Amino acid sequence: MRKNIIMSYSLALIVIFIWSVTFVSTKILLDHLSPTEILFYRYVTAYILFFAANPRIMWPLSLRDEAKFAFAGLTGVTLYFLCENFALSFSTASNVSLLVATAPMMTGLVSHFMTKSERITVNFIYGCVFGLAGVFLIVFNGHFVLKLNPAGDMLAIMAALSFAFYSIIIRDLDRAVYSAAVITRKTFFYSIMTLIPLLFTPLFSWDPGVLLEKEVFGNLIFLGVFASALCFLLWNRVIWELGAVKANNLIYLTPPIAMLSAAVVLHERITLFAAAGGLLILLGVYLSQKSVPDPGKDPEHN
Repeated sequence: MRKNIIMSYSLALIVIFIWSVTFVSTKILLDHLSPTEILFYRYVTAYILFFAANPRIMWPLSLRDEAKFAFAGLTGVTLYFLCENFALSFSTASNVSLLVATAPMMTGLVSHFMTKSERITVNFIYGCVFGLAGVFLIVFNGHFVLKLNPAGDMLAIMAALSFAFYSIIIRDLDRAVYSAAVITRKTFFYSIMTLIPLLFTPLFSWDPGVLLEKEVFGNLIFLGVFASALCFLLWNRVIWELGAVKANNLIYLTPPIAMLSAAVVLHERITLFAAAGGLLILLGVYLSQKSVPDPGKDPEHN
């Protein structure tokens, strides 16, 4: 059991590192594609990869489970990324980053009221407070300018809430019946289905030629193969092993990892505020990992 826990934390750190640097690829692609186009091409690429690995058609085994897959695809992929990307169109990047970072807190609240095995504890609350404080210091970096925008800020909160529901759904799927690869493939399939209506709106422009540009093609491959297919596959396994609350609390590590990556790759300076924020996040993550029952004692892991 301990070996599995260590492996799960290792996989989680790999996923969080990749997700932390995807902002570079997305930023580059936004010069060529709309948020809807990036999302569609990204997950079509990921789904093609899963289908190529296993071309077998996966017929529904249970309508109830199939509904869960559809809801997971809608919340964890489509709504999460659309809400996050369009929130940036209405609100500031700082506001959106801070509000999306409430995803672990949202997961704890949703899990507290929807499940019996993962409850909010004092350590969880302390972890959220320190984690959000650290994210705040890194995002605003000593230049606190809070500009409220109801539309953009609400979309950012909806993104965080969407990922919370996705995590709870994935955690409750029967791992004895479905592998992580099957769950990820089905989730992506339904996400693509929910995106299809948007392809016939002004949010999507049919221009296959842009995909042949080396910069666009390379970044879409990175987002589709690594940030989507590989990361969601690994993250689903992490959720199974650690539980939705513990797993999502590790997302607080995204800002400090992104900060370190920017310092190494883009030579951005790490300020005292950012460094303090990173330490607060590490403290928050440490506390939050002690906030839910140990998986070995959790009925859902027996």
